[in-house]
Amino acid sequence: MADQRVLYLVVSGSPAPEGLPGLVQMLQDDKWRITVLSTPMGVRFHDPDGLQELTGEPVRVDYRRPGIGNSLPPADAVLACPLTFNSVNKFAHGHADNFAIGLLCEMVGYGVPVVVVPHCKPQPASHPAFGQSLATLKSMGVTVLHNPGAPYEKRMPSWSEVQEAMRAIASA
Repeated sequence: MADQRVLYLVVSGSPAPEGLPGLVQMLQDDKWRITVLSTPMGVRFHDPDGLQELTGEPVRVDYRRPGIGNSLPPADAVLACPLTFNSVNKFAHGHADNFAIGLLCEMVGYGVPVVVVPHCKPQPASHPAFGQSLATLKSMGVTVLHNPGAPYEKRMPSWSEVQEAMRAIASA
């Protein structure tokens, strides 16, 4: 549809406590056309077939060969949710060793709005590299939705909070 904005939803190897299908449906209700991209580990934590059924698009894990398959539609925004300790650090430091992280790095270069929702255990989150990586992402203009002072179960925002962040981007 012409009135839909394109959103790349990047997922990684971390569970989404509220379940990704609920988030996808909320964003679709806000007229986002969603394409899911996953890190290689992300497909172990999220249901690619179920996400494809919801979005009508295959979940992309690998770079496509030039001239083979369809390219992605241009993105209006990117939501990386949930993003692991490892993926946050890779993205912040430009270690684009897989399609999903490479795309995040590229989208920042294009000036596409990016929202990151980290989700990792308190132990790796306490590593100095994690805080530095979050600060680096913020300095690059990335919106980071993370409350380090909250109990572990509450560090990841609710889907309604994520939806509000995406609405703010859509109205900007």
